[in-house]
Amino acid sequence: MSAERPKAIRDFCPFRLVADADADQLARETTMSDAAAGSVLFEEGDPADGVAAILEGSVEVLKHGRILATLGPGSVLGELSLFVPSASRTATARANTPVRMIKWPADDVRGRLARHERLATAIVADMAFVLAERLDRRTQDVVSLLKVAGTRLPVSELERFRSRALE
Repeated sequence: MSAERPKAIRDFCPFRLVADADADQLARETTMSDAAAGSVLFEEGDPADGVAAILEGSVEVLKHGRILATLGPGSVLGELSLFVPSASRTATARANTPVRMIKWPADDVRGRLARHERLATAIVADMAFVLAERLDRRTQDVVSLLKVAGTRLPVSELERFRSRALE
């Protein structure tokens, strides 16, 4: 394994907070993968098996065949798998261009926290920033929906409106 790999890995979330002393362990626990343009990385409903950082290329995130987002280098996929052991993929991810990713598996996160506390804590802490940003965006989406729908609608109507908006 190249000496440059651990340093390069730490340029990307969720590995940015990893200490120098943990770089070798990080390299042992992560895997690199490449995907050709057009290939499906995972399907909605698949078991969520780890968090991945996009190092090169772009990935389309799709729900019901509709593109929700296009993610590029520095973006993260699969963050819920670290916190919800039974999580499944909430959307499909497809390589829009050739893609290189690095993945940290979600299995036995608690065990890894016990064995390599500083490393696992650094990864989880970096993910907390991503989750906070995404929660803030979803909150703003809900506020926008409420403004469009009006605040006098019953909750059941708001839920119905929300479901239609997400389709």
